[in-house]
Amino acid sequence: MPNLLAYAMILLWPFIAILFYKKFDSITATFWTIVGGYMFLPVATAFDFPMVPAIGKDEISAIAAFIGCKFIKNENITLFGISTIQKFLIIILLVIPFVNVFFNSEPIFDGQSWIRGLTIYEAISQTIAQYIGLLAFFIAVSIIKSRDDLEKIIRLLVIAGLIYSLLVLIEIRLSPQLHESIYGFFPHDFGQQIRDGGFRAVVFMGHGLLVATFCFVCVCAAAIQIKISNPNQKVLNTCIFIYLLVIVVLQKSVGAIGLSFLIAMSILFLYRSQQKIIGKLLIAIFFLYPTLSILNLIPYEAIIAFISDFSPERAQSTNFRFTHEIALIQHAFEKLLIGWGSWGRNTFWNSVTDGYWIIVLGIYGVVYFYAFFALFTIGALTGISKHATKNQQLVYLGLSLILAGVLVDQIQNASLNNSSWLWFLSGILSSPMLRANSHNDYRPN
Repeated sequence: MPNLLAYAMILLWPFIAILFYKKFDSITATFWTIVGGYMFLPVATAFDFPMVPAIGKDEISAIAAFIGCKFIKNENITLFGISTIQKFLIIILLVIPFVNVFFNSEPIFDGQSWIRGLTIYEAISQTIAQYIGLLAFFIAVSIIKSRDDLEKIIRLLVIAGLIYSLLVLIEIRLSPQLHESIYGFFPHDFGQQIRDGGFRAVVFMGHGLLVATFCFVCVCAAAIQIKISNPNQKVLNTCIFIYLLVIVVLQKSVGAIGLSFLIAMSILFLYRSQQKIIGKLLIAIFFLYPTLSILNLIPYEAIIAFISDFSPERAQSTNFRFTHEIALIQHAFEKLLIGWGSWGRNTFWNSVTDGYWIIVLGIYGVVYFYAFFALFTIGALTGISKHATKNQQLVYLGLSLILAGVLVDQIQNASLNNSSWLWFLSGILSSPMLRANSHNDYRPN
């Protein structure tokens, strides 16, 4: 159970954010408010008010950033997206919860207990939750005023990775205990953080896999920094990259390690045209996976047999994941367009939902699924202005590859669930400023 400090930190974060906005520019202050909140605030600690969703670390970080941008920096924050396609996708995300309730008013039996039907109360609450979840996206779209701002984001990600790496090393060496020591409880199953005779760090993110995803993003940002740095900084930035890559490896998450090497090596050694192909291929893989799963075209047994040649333990874990995934897909198929709704109606008793894609598909259906992930990736697919400098193009393509990697990670993990910091990165790439012919071509309404 969270202690008083845990709740106090949630309450104090908006006031800490005010200090950020008083001291730093809008982008830096927003970064540390949203990403810093994800890094240091307690998980599973929230204030639950009637009708509105529980206010925890992600929600308070996004709300604090909005207040800081709007009322301290006087930024013109769009409240509903900027481009036509953004507005269209957002409308779908906000309307589907109401349609979802209409088709899920009946109670169901999950194999252990009855789950009540949904009411208009859930529709309103879920819609508010959806909007708050997208708030970081709206903020990022609005505060990017120059293509040069992308380089600032890269520097901040590297700094964040270096800061967090110290805490990660402590927990890898001594076991995950910072969250329990400071906030009074351990946020997940401790056994899941034991890997290969050692530990995966959890720090304040709730699970070792989430820390691994964060480290993956930071090490890829370090790779981008190598590409855009001047010759005098190459050696230092290369050392930082190698150090952060070692941190990813020590975190013992195969998915994050594989993505780190794939994306980082693509950034460092491939031509820009090749990077575009890799990014689009990864995004295509993600969107194809659910379709192939529904059509039973994923070679589950062959994948398990391949993994067992290297690690029987991981093969057993993968088989467990696939078994539950197949059952959940069959369940989701019964209400494919609209989904089963919240309150665990999308699952069975004792079932495990690992990949975020199956969670979204099961709760809200295929229409919401494509709108949700399309909004997340649209900035990575739209491209940057042909007038951008070489460094600006390198940063844009690097960040696009990072988002594509995060998307692929949703096949097996749920790092995008309640992660305002990732929606912040998505919003950065979705800013119309990146596609303006000059720095003066875009002015927020």
